[in-house]
Amino acid sequence: MIRIHYGRECIDKETFLFGEIARTLSSIGGEGKPERVFLLVPDQYTLQAERNALTCIGKKGFMDLEILSQGRLANRILDETGGGHQVHIDKNGRHMLLSGILSELDGSLSVFRGMWRSQAFINMANDLISEMKQYDVTPEVLSGVIKELGPDTLLGRKLADIQLLFSAYEERIRGKYIDTEDFLELFINAIRRSSMLRSTEIWIFGFDFFSPKMRKIIGRLAECAKDVNLVLTSDEKSEDADLFHLTRTMMNKLEAVAPGIVAERTQLLSEPVNRAEVVAHIEQELFSANPRVFEGDSSRLNLCRAANFYAEVETAAAYICRLVREEGMRYRDIAVICNDMEGIGPIIQRVFSEYEIPLFLDRKRKILHDPAIVFVSALLDVIADGWRYEDVFRLLKTGLCPVGTDEWETLENYAVRYRLRKSHWAKEFRYGKNEFGEDGLQTCNRSRAALVGFIGELESALREAKTGKAKVKELHGFLIGTAGLPDKINALADAIEEGGFFSAAQEMRQIWEAIEGLLLQLDELLGVEAIDEAELAIMLKAGFASFEIGVIPPTVDQVVAGAMQRIRVGRIKTLVVIGANDGILPGKPSGDDLLSQDERARLLSRDVELCKDDDLRMMEEQLAIYKNLSKPETYLFVGCSSTDSEGKELRPSILFDRLRRMFPNAVVEKDLRNQEDPLLLVERPAGTLKHLTEALRNTYAGIDEIPAPMRAAFNWYEEKKDPGISMVKQGIAFDNRLDKLESSLTKKLFQRSDREHLTISPSRLERFGRCPFAHLVLYGFRPEERRVFEVAGREAGDVYHECLMRFSQWLTLEGIPLAEEGSPWLVVTEDEAQEKIDEIMEQIAAEYQEGVLASGPAERYRSTRMKEICGKAAWAMVEHVRQGKIREVFFEEGFGEDPEKAFPPIAINANGQEIRIEGKIDRLDLLEGDYIKVIDYKSGKESFDAREAVAGWRLQLMLYLKAATEGFAAIGQPVKPAGIFYFEISDDLIDASAISQAELGEKLSTELKKAFKMDGILLDDPLVVDGIAGDFTGYSEIVPIRKNKDGKVSGTIDSKLLTEDAFQELRSAFDQTVTNLCTSLASGTIDVHPKKTKYQTACTYCDYKSICAFELSFDGCSYDVVK
Repeated sequence: MIRIHYGRECIDKETFLFGEIARTLSSIGGEGKPERVFLLVPDQYTLQAERNALTCIGKKGFMDLEILSQGRLANRILDETGGGHQVHIDKNGRHMLLSGILSELDGSLSVFRGMWRSQAFINMANDLISEMKQYDVTPEVLSGVIKELGPDTLLGRKLADIQLLFSAYEERIRGKYIDTEDFLELFINAIRRSSMLRSTEIWIFGFDFFSPKMRKIIGRLAECAKDVNLVLTSDEKSEDADLFHLTRTMMNKLEAVAPGIVAERTQLLSEPVNRAEVVAHIEQELFSANPRVFEGDSSRLNLCRAANFYAEVETAAAYICRLVREEGMRYRDIAVICNDMEGIGPIIQRVFSEYEIPLFLDRKRKILHDPAIVFVSALLDVIADGWRYEDVFRLLKTGLCPVGTDEWETLENYAVRYRLRKSHWAKEFRYGKNEFGEDGLQTCNRSRAALVGFIGELESALREAKTGKAKVKELHGFLIGTAGLPDKINALADAIEEGGFFSAAQEMRQIWEAIEGLLLQLDELLGVEAIDEAELAIMLKAGFASFEIGVIPPTVDQVVAGAMQRIRVGRIKTLVVIGANDGILPGKPSGDDLLSQDERARLLSRDVELCKDDDLRMMEEQLAIYKNLSKPETYLFVGCSSTDSEGKELRPSILFDRLRRMFPNAVVEKDLRNQEDPLLLVERPAGTLKHLTEALRNTYAGIDEIPAPMRAAFNWYEEKKDPGISMVKQGIAFDNRLDKLESSLTKKLFQRSDREHLTISPSRLERFGRCPFAHLVLYGFRPEERRVFEVAGREAGDVYHECLMRFSQWLTLEGIPLAEEGSPWLVVTEDEAQEKIDEIMEQIAAEYQEGVLASGPAERYRSTRMKEICGKAAWAMVEHVRQGKIREVFFEEGFGEDPEKAFPPIAINANGQEIRIEGKIDRLDLLEGDYIKVIDYKSGKESFDAREAVAGWRLQLMLYLKAATEGFAAIGQPVKPAGIFYFEISDDLIDASAISQAELGEKLSTELKKAFKMDGILLDDPLVVDGIAGDFTGYSEIVPIRKNKDGKVSGTIDSKLLTEDAFQELRSAFDQTVTNLCTSLASGTIDVHPKKTKYQTACTYCDYKSICAFELSFDGCSYDVVK
């Protein structure tokens, strides 16, 4: 017999349920009475149901009452009757199997071709097959629907793909395995053979919806069991009757599940629940077509409109704390519902932790990113994909390999530097003696050997194992033995538990069970089928992607939080609803389905009931909202937010608005921060500290005085010597103005121990001029940049410099002036120049940085491009020499203390301390009249601005000029400055789309000359202009000047061509800037005071922005603007 007991949530159905069960238990053993009672509840409700049973029945334990989930009941019956011993695969096993089937069928699919790589698609296919089997929709049924629809329609093509996949899946498991849905069929067939059920009374509670498969189970139980009783939430004659349409439909279908079985309905009217008036009103009116307004005391309903999710959660946390403190509530008396556990759940965890509220999040967690799962996945990827860098270090970073953290960090630096591939791991490393030193290289090789030995053991075993079953066995043995994974997981769980994170420790302890369970299923699924390591990795990772774990609450006295439809709680005094916003509560359909809502409707019109449609999901959601909002005995808190985490506007949900209309006397409060009552912000120490910080910041900024409650809180922290308040005070008073370094520390940081004087390079002084703090980090702390074994910008610049120097030396013959007949500069052809450049580049490739230019296909290609670029630059340089009048050229001339250098260092008197500047000048040209011009080769775009030089932003060219003029004077050969220039070694693209074929050659030649035109300044002197630019009209192709028809020369802009006085004035001003900078550097200046030009700041490309804490909103933070 089936008895259906139904009633609204104003009826205490649990008291009725356990009262009836208690009466049955008291009569067990009597003639014709049941011998036991089974209570069937949803999976996530079993623990709570056991607690409720103990509370309601008032006993310490039961011998004849079992509280079971559907799966546990099936196991009980099959254990009794037999027939449940076939190999069982669960949802995760099916996910792995489908991943393999989809890759095999991919070429036969139409709509879903190429989707086998998507875990999300496999998951949707998995869910769809599961639901089709629950609704008794077979591949044959789908075939009939496809014929009706026509195979050319989109829905028909979709169903054809699904039918093909479904058929292949059913064929694969037939006679070998049994999945969860087929297991239920076994259970249904076994019920009639069970003698235990014939003396068992069954109660079913906690369900709102029953799938066709579940209804078949209930019908079969009704045939065999003593009695079957269902307790449902429903009402037939009320204004909100539509709310219960789902349960009424279920009752009608349950009454028809078993022909000949009597079914009766009983409406529960006794056992009313004693709840607050506002909650009782919500239970009666929330879903009525015309809800009545509540005119009474609404103080037990708390509505909150917060600024954002964080403020909303914090307001809810403070509310809970007040209830516990002032009302004497226990945390177990309070539940939290939030429909967006993915987005808001982490905020709840963080805030509740700050407010010291014990919390249990009732949700399933994916295991894909767990260290042990990553370890297994990466291990197989390393073997299957040829030791890719990403896979190797994903494996090492789990901390579960026999290579320590220090070792793998060094090894990673080596791998990045030399771009290790599979062939490199197999043999001893040979690169890196200069970079890492002998000891460092040996350390890397020891780590390499340990890792290769560790992975190689499994790799060899998997290679020898030919079948899937054999490979799984080898992997399982390796994980237990060599890897010691179970012990390592337990050790991690113990450490987590010692830290007080009990739920996380529970989750961690389930990881090995998950891995082993998936391996056992994979072992059965693969059998003697031959697969390779890549296929094994794909299938196992598919299983990991679908696996979810849950935990039971570690303690009783804690707040339980969960989603509206998942959460199951007992009697509670307070319910807190977070996120009552449009699209969150009620929730929107996920959209993660292979079939749209319209497509399901079309199937339903053909009498194919397939899965839950959106209407059904909405009915379930509304019923869950009704049941949960009717549950609290005393208080209800409902919050919504005005903006989301990205600042986008959010609307309150229809539920929130309806509550406002139903309870006009209920005040919609602001969140804590906006209520303008600082006392509300004083709660637990960690939570209060945030608000105290804001109050102190406002006081410090002169915005507001610190409120009395915050002052009292400040005194409390001070009295307790809380470390947090010390950090807050430091932070509030923080500005990044730094005192000068002491003289002794300046010397330790910046001065070489083997030098009497502080020695710096032009680029270093330029760095100091742009930002003293960046100079401190780079040259004082000296962090090491992780370099890659490749030719990047810096390396390319080195190679270009060396190549052009050697090329220039080849063209320069001793005793033959450059401009005289017979000079190679005047007779070399462009082809000869390119040929020589190629030869020089080959020499450099063999010598430079352990052969980086020949280390692989990419670098060899880059080397070829560099030959082309350098060839163009070399020929441009030849043309420049030919057009000008150069007596002599000097290449890579150094200036410094070393006697082998051509010139002495630049000596600067910095308040009595001598600073010496050393460096190397790329090229010096000696012109007629003892003029010199300085050229600096650049592989990037540079332009010279005299104002930037005087401001200390751009120093190198002027310093090279100073070193050259002083250097020539020191050797008794005084020279005069002619100009300073940047020579860009560029690979500029030229747009030839609008150029005719006949003009192309000439146009390209002109554009290339423009590309290599130097930028800088020169002296307005006919001898200098002629010596540098030669004879020209219009714009010079060499430097930024032009000549009009009258022969008058001017700069392309005024600052490019300087009179002798202007040039001298620039040099004097620049010398003073250098002296000032050196004095500042020597005195220990390390200010965070970056310069700013019209186009960029010193911070634009700075690698140390995360260190200096430069922020314009901080006191004392400003740019030194170059004007």
